[in-house]
Amino acid sequence: MAALDAQSNWNVEMSKPFQVPTHSKDRILSQESTPIVLPSKTDREILLPSEVISHILSYIPRRSTTQGIFWACALVSRAWYSASIATLYERPYLTGGNFNEFVTTVCPSKNAHIRQSALSVFVKRLDMGDLVHNSSRSLTARLLGRLKGNIEEFVAPQASFAINSFAAASKCTKLRHLDLSLISASVSNKLLFQTLKSLTDLETLFFPRSSSYDQQAETEPYSWPPRLKALHLAGGVSDNFLCTHLSNVSPTLERLSIQSCPQIHASSLLATLEKIGSQLKHLTIRFPMPHLFQGSLDSLFLDLPSLIALRISADYISDTLFSAESIPQNHPLRILDLECSPTAGADVGISASSVYDAIERGQLPDLRSVRVSMRLAWAATEQTRLDASDLLEIIEENEMERPLGILTGVWWNMPD
Repeated sequence: MAALDAQSNWNVEMSKPFQVPTHSKDRILSQESTPIVLPSKTDREILLPSEVISHILSYIPRRSTTQGIFWACALVSRAWYSASIATLYERPYLTGGNFNEFVTTVCPSKNAHIRQSALSVFVKRLDMGDLVHNSSRSLTARLLGRLKGNIEEFVAPQASFAINSFAAASKCTKLRHLDLSLISASVSNKLLFQTLKSLTDLETLFFPRSSSYDQQAETEPYSWPPRLKALHLAGGVSDNFLCTHLSNVSPTLERLSIQSCPQIHASSLLATLEKIGSQLKHLTIRFPMPHLFQGSLDSLFLDLPSLIALRISADYISDTLFSAESIPQNHPLRILDLECSPTAGADVGISASSVYDAIERGQLPDLRSVRVSMRLAWAATEQTRLDASDLLEIIEENEMERPLGILTGVWWNMPD
């Protein structure tokens, strides 16, 4: 069992956010900057079964501040190393301070056939979202190439993801989560869908905010990953994209988020929801969407018979959304979040009484959670506060009569 010679050296090593542990005796003894004291023959190591060690490690929360703890555990002994090393590298928290060391460990050589790292197989999630100028385009592609056989989640960096990275990402066939929302370079939708063809296990996709429509509109619908469950659209998504390509989305899709799409009009959005709305359980529509106007989406519920969670900007709806003509009887909606853009006019607003009436009529009997932007001023007057209290009361009564097991309440001061 190896131990550091001085407590000061131990504190220095523990302060590092990410370290490369090793159980190689030769390598440890060759590190002149880190004195090592080998145990004497009289020392007796307490051996614990690997199952017990793994159980102990399971009590350590997984977050960036505890990464050093897993590294320290890997230095205790060979048994602790074996139990903690996979957890340490499974989801590394990367920053500018530890990124180079991580690359040296999992990708020690530019030549893919030389000095392959035994630790790279443990990496399941690669989050480069906090890295801006720490990587290069070639390095990002090389990392994806080394991790392609095991990586399941990837968050692309802002500045170092380019065409060669798309080619490398297409070979990560075990990807289940792909987040390209931070990419700053303009991305062709055609190139993006060429990459998606091989990602048959993909379940969650964040479109790049810099995505752009192709100069020549594609009349043949793109092919989506067959197991896609959640899709987050942003950027240069056009009406043609919605009507031609999104309407062809996989039947497994349950969650759809659309925001910051300045080219989308209400007519194309409603036409698309009419085609795929029956399969959606979660829908988010957020500002800025300059071509949408107040009340333009008041017929949403008629196209979303299975929706259980709706998060929408009040800029695009009115109280008519909750009228008797706009909601089917016994609609399954459970969660309602009402946001509001900073540029909304005084006429933008949804009243608590309109939501209350929809519940009272039996059209939203499952509604349990209502969160409202403070900009909608549900706490502005005594009457609006009373309406909000009445809404809370009927929701709590319904939960008592028929519990659904979700957090129940009405929050009318939600920040945007």
